[in-house]
Amino acid sequence: MQWDLLRTFEAVARLGSLTAAAKALEVSQSTVSRHLSKLEQDAGSPLFLREPAVCLTDRGVSLLAAVRPMVDAALAARSALEDTVELRGQVTVTTVGELIRWDLTRRLPAFHRAYPHLRLCLLADNHIASLAAGDADVAVRLSRPERGELIVRKLHTVSYGLFAARSLELHAEVAWLGLAGSLAQIPEQRRAERMFAPRRPCLRVEDVEALGLLVEAGLGVAILPCQLAARLDDLVEVTPDQVGAKDLGPVPTRDLWMVVHRSKQHVPRVRAVTQWLTGEWSP
Repeated sequence: MQWDLLRTFEAVARLGSLTAAAKALEVSQSTVSRHLSKLEQDAGSPLFLREPAVCLTDRGVSLLAAVRPMVDAALAARSALEDTVELRGQVTVTTVGELIRWDLTRRLPAFHRAYPHLRLCLLADNHIASLAAGDADVAVRLSRPERGELIVRKLHTVSYGLFAARSLELHAEVAWLGLAGSLAQIPEQRRAERMFAPRRPCLRVEDVEALGLLVEAGLGVAILPCQLAARLDDLVEVTPDQVGAKDLGPVPTRDLWMVVHRSKQHVPRVRAVTQWLTGEWSP
């Protein structure tokens, strides 16, 4: 069996299209198609159904199960060859902007002193990037993904509360502030809407830190991460009855998860970044 054919097959199965596989392998789409045709000719039966979308046949599922250990072994071998202090290249991390501002920025100088040739690209994006398609190497998310060939690890737990400026006069009709855009459907925003119904927020923003700054300025009350509230001046946690809201009990906590695609977990530069994120690396 030719390794290039099996590697192409695994990439198409993982990424779901010939185009994405060609991009990931840095070859032409015609090369990917030719590799698959040769492999299917050797197998004597189709490995993929190509309409309307690429999906594995039963024979393809069996082959993928056999190929995956070979791919993992190849990645481990490459890691052994590349595993030096002089890590090079770029690692893209997608996460929420608050984590970058509150935590990662203060730890970046020591990391870059240790790995001066390693380039980090930190994407502050509320949308979920596709790790399988190569949009990012590592993702830090407030929800645990349940699908895909992903390695998932819990970083820590985020707690929330209802906060107001100490100077704000509290009463049953006090204004409340919320989240908009890509954050409009997160659990904290939906909970705030239930707490304050039928009152609508007097202002909504698509940034949690901006929301905290507006609360600090005395514009109203909002559900905020306790970590953010502690960084702002003169914020106090209030109870729903103080602001005319329904008492739904404590705001549920949420776990912060680090996610890496299985195919990237052994790549040295990616492993260095994941160890940094989890606190396993120290200068």
